[in-house]
Amino acid sequence: MNQRESLLALHLTGIIGPRRLKAVRGVFDELSDVFGASEEILAHLPDWTLSCAQKVLAFKDPLPKVGAELEKAEKACVTALVSGDADFPKAFENLFDPPFVLWRVGNYLPEDENAVAVIGCRKPSAYGKQAALRLSEDVAKAGYTVVSGLARGIDSLAHLGALRVPNGRTIAFLGSGLLNLYPPENKKLAQEIAERGAIFSEYPLLAKPLALHFPQRNRLISGASKGVLVVEAKKDSGSFITVDHAIEQGKPVFAVPGPITHTESEGTHALIQQGAKLVMGVEDIFHELHDIRAETVFKSGKVRVSTAMVMETLTEEEKKLLEKLTYTPLHVDVLLRETGMALRQVNELLLTLEMKGLVQQAPGHCYFKI
Repeated sequence: MNQRESLLALHLTGIIGPRRLKAVRGVFDELSDVFGASEEILAHLPDWTLSCAQKVLAFKDPLPKVGAELEKAEKACVTALVSGDADFPKAFENLFDPPFVLWRVGNYLPEDENAVAVIGCRKPSAYGKQAALRLSEDVAKAGYTVVSGLARGIDSLAHLGALRVPNGRTIAFLGSGLLNLYPPENKKLAQEIAERGAIFSEYPLLAKPLALHFPQRNRLISGASKGVLVVEAKKDSGSFITVDHAIEQGKPVFAVPGPITHTESEGTHALIQQGAKLVMGVEDIFHELHDIRAETVFKSGKVRVSTAMVMETLTEEEKKLLEKLTYTPLHVDVLLRETGMALRQVNELLLTLEMKGLVQQAPGHCYFKI
């Protein structure tokens, strides 16, 4: 196996990360020699264990497995990137533990290096939803790419905010394989992101969304960005892992203030107390990044989101439901009666319309147009 094939083979074992790979490079002249090494030698490598050594040695005939994975990727229009490839993102070269294999769907452009990560809680308040959409839109209007993790809540809204802007770009990093999308309800959103940006994963194509994957992928979210914006987060939020990575990488951290009565504001307020930049608008972000161009582009108002363009993305079912909504709250039971749809379908459509910034939820299972 050549160097590229060897890296892919080690990656496909599912247990070799950046640190274990570093240990391998410190001992073996050729990476392919790992698969012929003794169990004792491998088990005593830094960060390796006996179990790790046994799993690697059990990975028989690695080259055909690499070929099968690449064939699977090609059929799904997924690109395999290995460190050293010309189009491997340069943003990760200086990370303490850089990925050595990335799978990508969509396109990553040079201008995507100017990016802001927008992250937050899985269950945002109405205020948090509006803030995430508005700020992500404004970041995209200024010509920056919006980076997030395609998770439920703020992450999804961050991607949607960027997609509402003509030519707006957004990048997602997954904690699962690209052919095992998580969360599954974001399949349509993932397709839109791939058309206007890219989705990355450092895990094999069918890798499960294991809990340990998400803290690891968070270093890529911050690593791909000039700064990290936290919209809403509780004190024990996973967003703090991304914040910690950003601080380690020397990236600025931004936080949106919120109502003191909301638990979703506790984390962002704590960040502000600890020195995060308080954000009332994207001007605060670009001022901190010393990007006068972005400030000027945004303030000029040359790029405006078009409601008509958002409407063009709606399915017939979404349009039908939207027509029944008014600017005063309507209970879900009324919408069920008016549309003749099933409860599950209505709930899914309402969630989509809400994330697209066309609908908002009111107390008591009521919804209204915005």
